[in-house]
Order: sequence, then C-alpha cells, then structure tokens
Amino acid sequence: MNNFYKTLTIAFLSAFVFGLAMQSIPPILPILIEEIGLSHTQGGALMSLFALPGIFFSIPGGVLADFYGPRKIGIYSLLIMIAGTLIAATGASYTTLALGRFIAGIGGTTIIIIAAQSISGGFEGNKSRGIGLGIFNAGVPAGVMFSLNVFNRLAVAWDNWQLPFLVSAFFCLVVLLLLWRYREFETAFNSSEEKANFHKKGRPDYLESFRNLGSYGSIWIVGLIWFLFMCARTAALTFGPDFFISVGYGYAYAGFLASLFTLGSLYVSPLAGYIIDKTGKTELYLITGGIILVLLHVLLVTSPWHFPIAFVIGVVGALFPFSVFYFVPLLLPQEKLGKGLGVLRICENAGILIGPFFVGLIYDLTISYFYCFMLISAFFLGTLASSIALKISLKKTPLS
Repeated sequence: MNNFYKTLTIAFLSAFVFGLAMQSIPPILPILIEEIGLSHTQGGALMSLFALPGIFFSIPGGVLADFYGPRKIGIYSLLIMIAGTLIAATGASYTTLALGRFIAGIGGTTIIIIAAQSISGGFEGNKSRGIGLGIFNAGVPAGVMFSLNVFNRLAVAWDNWQLPFLVSAFFCLVVLLLLWRYREFETAFNSSEEKANFHKKGRPDYLESFRNLGSYGSIWIVGLIWFLFMCARTAALTFGPDFFISVGYGYAYAGFLASLFTLGSLYVSPLAGYIIDKTGKTELYLITGGIILVLLHVLLVTSPWHFPIAFVIGVVGALFPFSVFYFVPLLLPQEKLGKGLGVLRICENAGILIGPFFVGLIYDLTISYFYCFMLISAFFLGTLASSIALKISLKKTPLS
C-alpha cells in the first residue's frame, strides 16, 4: 500500500474514532436518564462538553500540527482521547461523565484537524482533493452510524452502559498503533518546503496566529455555515433516538432511524466529491441543501413517514461536510491550512456545544419534540442565509 492510500486510510479511521467517541452518549442516553437520573438538558450538555475544548484548543492544535508535524501531535491526541473515554467509562455520576467527555474532547479536537489537514494538504493540485475529502468525510458518519446501531444493543444485551466507552477506547488504540507505525505520514503531504520542514527551531507563535484570524475573509463565513449545520445536526443525532422512542419505536429501530441522518455521507460524499472536482460551484450545493433540510426537519416531526424522511435527510446532509472542507485549501495558502482548519473546528465545536444544550433545554421547558425540531429547522435556515452570503462574497473576491 503506497503513501497515498495509507494517508487516506489513517485520515478515514481518525474521523471514524472521532465520530465514535463524540456520539457515544446518544445511544445510551435513555438508559442514563433512567439509571442516573439525568435531565435532557444534562444529556445535551454531555454532548456539548466533548466539543467545549475545541473552542479553545482548535487554533493551538492547528498551530502545533503545522509546527511539529501531524504524526507526533496525532499520537498525543489519541492518548488523550483514550484517557478521557476511560474516565467516562468509570463514571457513576454526571460529574465523572462530564470530566471524561471534556478530556476526550481535547484529544478529539486535534485528531480531526490532523485528519482533515492530511487530505487538504496531501493532494497535488485539486484533481483528487474532492474525492479524498469525500472519503475522509465519510469517516465521521461511519463512526456515528456504528455508535447508534451497535452501542445501544451492547448496553442492553450486557446490561452495562459503560461498555460503549470501552469499545470507543479500543478503536482509538488501534488508530494510535497504526499512526505510530506509519512514520512516513508527514512526508505524505505535498512536498513543498513549508510542509516538509515541520520541526522548526524556536516555538510556535500562538499570539500571531490569533492576530491573523481576521484576515481569513470568507473562511469565517464558511465557519458560520459549519457552526449552524453542526448545531442542527448534532442536536438531531443527540435526541433523535429518544424522539423515535417517544413516538413508539423500540430501542434498536430508534437508533437505526437516527443513524439514517448520517447514512448518506457514506456513499454520497465520495461521489459528490468527484462531481465537485469536475463542476465546482460548491456554494450552490450548500444553498440547495439548506432549503431542503429546513423542509425535511419540519416534516419529520409533523408526519408519520419517519424512515423515508430520515433517509433523505442523510443524503442531503452529506452535501455539507465535504463542501465546507473543500473551501479551506481554496481560500487559504498551504502554510495556513492547519490554522484555517482550526477556525472551522472552533465553529464546529461551538455548534456541538450550543445545539444539543439548547434543544435539550427547549424539551425540558415544553416536554415536546415539536418545538425542538422547529429550532433545528431554524439552524438550517441560518445555513441557507449564510450560504447565500458566501456566494455574494465570492462574487466580489473570486477563488483563485
């Protein structure tokens, strides 16, 4: 296996374990509510705490990856994820669960930046970048689908809600060993001087990195789109299983229906990546997807056609991740990819932090999933408005 396929494999698996660790709470949330007495707000907060470190560590993580190289930082990140996941597995209280989720989120923040950076910076030109990003972006939904379809069954079959955390830690360990053995990971990047010379003298200048964020221009609009999308998507995945249970489905089928929200990314993202390599016009995918997702989430809570609607949500939602990450190397120079991806991760983690918390709060206040999904639809409406703003911005400053 040559370096191209090794890099792509590690990037995919890194995204997979990120999705697995992030989404380990929703499949067992009904059990945690029953056994530990969590409220829906606390359940949403456990999802949010995984994302909280990303708001503070995404830019430093990107700077460290640019400076010391992705392999070394990736190994440390996976060790931190394993430690946090094991702490959560020992938790018999909300406090211990929250601490474990926060620590795991520190490692998750950086490993997903490194995975995306290896694709964005590792392809010559733009000929295959879309396909690479499509395969990479299938990793997170693959982890989410595994979590939603397997973790609830494991917890119920073994009468042990800690087991999913142990499985997550095991998969993180496997990826760590693969990255440790793949010593050529850093040289798989585009062989420019900036990317080949990772181990510079001195120390990374974090302050200068923050000062330069304002000059990124349209990358912040892309970040806003990603923030609003993640508010909506993470909230839907967090409370989807409980919503489907509330309308009469069993645990296993409710988890399956919720997993359909990400199913499309497994096969749509690589195909859409190929199409966008050929056609461009990425912002049009975002605008079209925003319109459709607003309507579908209203229908989900007002009609009985849960299976087909959830399936189409997964297909259309797959347009967003690869479109967002496709913009990064087009808007930024090669040596700023790590920091640019850090910007997106700040926005992503802010969305994961805010979306589930407020949707859970709305449920506790209203005891109704109707209002929860109206809020989720409002988030998607925001992605539509932001995508239109991005199209206007790109007309003023076209991509090079």
